[in-house]
This record gives sequence, C-alpha cells and structure tokens, in this order.
Amino acid sequence: MLTNIIDACVEEQVAQTISTAVLGEVITLMSESASELSQDVRQTALNHLLSKVQQRTSTFESAIIETRQALARILISDEKWEEAARQLQGIRFEQSQRSYNTKQMFEVYVKTVELFLQADQLEQAAQAQGRAAALVAYVTDIELVNRYRLVQARINDLSQKYIDAAAAYHTISQSGLKDATKQSEILERAVKCAVLASAGPQKMRVMTGLQREKMASSLRCFGLLEKMVLKRLIKPDELQQFSEQLEDHQRSLLTDGKTTMLDHAVREHNIFVLSSLYTNIKFENLGRTLGVDAEDAELMCARMIAENRMKGRIDQIDGVITFEGAREVKE
Repeated sequence: MLTNIIDACVEEQVAQTISTAVLGEVITLMSESASELSQDVRQTALNHLLSKVQQRTSTFESAIIETRQALARILISDEKWEEAARQLQGIRFEQSQRSYNTKQMFEVYVKTVELFLQADQLEQAAQAQGRAAALVAYVTDIELVNRYRLVQARINDLSQKYIDAAAAYHTISQSGLKDATKQSEILERAVKCAVLASAGPQKMRVMTGLQREKMASSLRCFGLLEKMVLKRLIKPDELQQFSEQLEDHQRSLLTDGKTTMLDHAVREHNIFVLSSLYTNIKFENLGRTLGVDAEDAELMCARMIAENRMKGRIDQIDGVITFEGAREVKE
C-alpha cells in the first residue's frame, strides 16, 4: 500500500506541490518510533521512497534529506552505525540549489563522523570530518562545537597524533563543560595522549598546561604527568599502573614488534631529560639507562635531532652524543 502511494506521488504528471506534501506525510509517518508499523516495514518503505526520488534531486531535494535522516535514526536504533553514517553521508547540502541553515548542516556532518567512529571506520570518519571543518568557524552553539572538537580529538588519538589529540582534549575540558565527570574524563584523555606524544618542547608545553589544571591532581594518571613535567627520569617499573589505563590502540606495538608506544615515549622523555642535565654521554651508557642497546639509543637520538625536537651532535666513531643548548630549550 505504502509503496503504491509513493509510486503514484513521483509520477511526473502529479503536481510537485501535491507530491511533496504527500511524501512529507509518508516520511513523517515512517519516522515515528511509536508508529504501529514495524521497524522493518518503515525501513523498507523509506528505502523504496529513496530509490524513487534520488534520481530527481532538484525536484525532491527535501524529501531525500528527510528520508536519509529518518533511515539513519532507524539504523541507529538497531546499532548499525556504519549504515546510518552512510545514509547521512549521502546528504549533499553543498550541491543543493537551496540555502540550508549552517547549524543544521554542521550537525549532520558531525553526527556522520560520530557514527563512523562508533563503527571503527577511522578513514571514513576522517574524510567526513573535513566537511564539518569547513563550517565550524560559523557555528556558535558551544555544545555542538564541542562535539566536533571531540571527534576531531578522537580521530587524532586513534591516528596516534598524540600531541594534537592532547591539545584538542585540553581545549574541550576548558570550554565550560557543565558535567564535572565528563570534564574529568576528557582531561584524563588529554593527559594520556600528552604522555604518549613524542618528546620535545611542544610536549613539555602541553603537559605543563595540563598539570596546572585544578582537576589534574585528582586524575589516576597525574603521577606520571607530574614526573614528566618536573623532568625526572622514569623507570620501566613505574609504568604498569599507567599502562593499564590505556586503550587498546594506545597499547599497540611499534614496527619492532616488542616496543609499546608508552615504552617509546618514556625512553624519548628520558633522553630529553638527560639532554638538559649532561653535556655529552656515550651511547653505551645512554642505552643502559634507557634499557636498550647502544645502536637503538643512537637511532632514537638521531631521530629527535632530525625532527628538531632536541639539539645535539652525534660522533659515531667515538659513540658519543653531545647535547647543544641543553639549557636553552624552551618549555
């Protein structure tokens, strides 16, 4: 019955005002969760409607958008995150001949990213995030903007861009969140990402800002953060408690198949600390301090120097690194 009504409405001889009005009523009926119609019936009808109108975008533009949003809501209720995200992704406001509210478009784009993240589709989430990024500067709803910032931080976190993720989480925690528990949770995410970030002046600036937060001292991960900010050497046996708080992707191994992200971050931190304490050190001694061999210690130092995260000269013949401007490093 419903499909017959839909088929009749999209006939070209039917006046657009009539077809639009009737289709609008059908979409409303199919969108009501309290409807007597089963969810399968509603979803089937909406899919049929979409198949009929999406070839005539200019005529049924509003119906297409409303249908995709209704389908997304049904799919979300079934926890079919990726399918719901793809329905919203199919809404092309930028190709519309009409003018849509910026907040409305932005909210659809942000929801698309959130759904892709729930579906563990990082690449798709990152692509969808680009559409929201173009509008964020024009949105004044702080809660909606924070939803965007949160997915942006999450994408950086999952992509192991930890310094960017830490800065983004920190910004959200400072945005006047009303829920203290949520604020604490986001601040803790910021600290974890900051600890895992590559050592250097930028990391030190981010960690110093986090340490100064009033809530920071109540976090489970505060101890390690404080030691890093105070430039204290960290021993491997001090990492167990912090490691247990990390998410699965944050526990991933490096290409050597044995070193965790946390191990690597702490070793770099220890090098950074030693660079401010000593003029030079043999790689053999450095490796012993880090718990690696001399060759690995040299490679880590070379990488930090090449990436301008530390100043120094390497003498491969004598197996020594000389730290330059150690006390001039800006924090």
